[in-house]
Amino acid sequence: MVDINGLRGFTGQAINFNFPVAAIVGENGTGKSTILKVAACAYENKSSEGTYYPSTFFIQTHWDKIQDVILSFRIKQGSEAFRIKKPSQRWSLPTKRYKRHVYIQDISRTLPLDATVGYAKIARSTAGEISTDSISEDFTKRLSHILSRNYSSARFAQPDIDIKKEVGLLTREEFGEISQFHQGAGEDATLDLFKVILSTHSPYVLEELPESKGQPIGLAPTLGCD
Repeated sequence: MVDINGLRGFTGQAINFNFPVAAIVGENGTGKSTILKVAACAYENKSSEGTYYPSTFFIQTHWDKIQDVILSFRIKQGSEAFRIKKPSQRWSLPTKRYKRHVYIQDISRTLPLDATVGYAKIARSTAGEISTDSISEDFTKRLSHILSRNYSSARFAQPDIDIKKEVGLLTREEFGEISQFHQGAGEDATLDLFKVILSTHSPYVLEELPESKGQPIGLAPTLGCD
């Protein structure tokens, strides 16, 4: 559960994440992104991305005064609760927070590879690969089911250039192996998403899914702790 008070129009509203997957649906400007970002701040992050703090998302500017804010969290482990506050200039953090891997996929991370900055450099400079990470058969079956395509294999390759971005490859019998440079936008984005989603049971925040009946959707995890 998260309770938001004093931030972007919230005045003590509580949001409960009662299921492993929760979708937040609403018109633009109704607070979906705020809820997702607050949820991402619940844990001390064990992943390489580092811990997300409220100051990461809610920056005070000349026009936006962020103060007298109280973010309350209740973790599904007993009845323990804690708060993060910003009475004035600095955020006040609790002395203890649970540690979990937390992942955020925002709009920039769900773009097709050929729409991201620097993709041309990767494509033109790569003459081979230095490593590959094959995807499990179970993963491939799930991907095939969601995209309504029959993929015989899926993997991620590290290009032989000095860049951290891995390139996803899918194999279909009728086309052979195709990289993310030539996959459809849905294949490209879903392949990247599934690589993270299936890698660990962790809080996972997805900002923006395709519209459902005209309503943008945000996806957030249940707040729980192993």
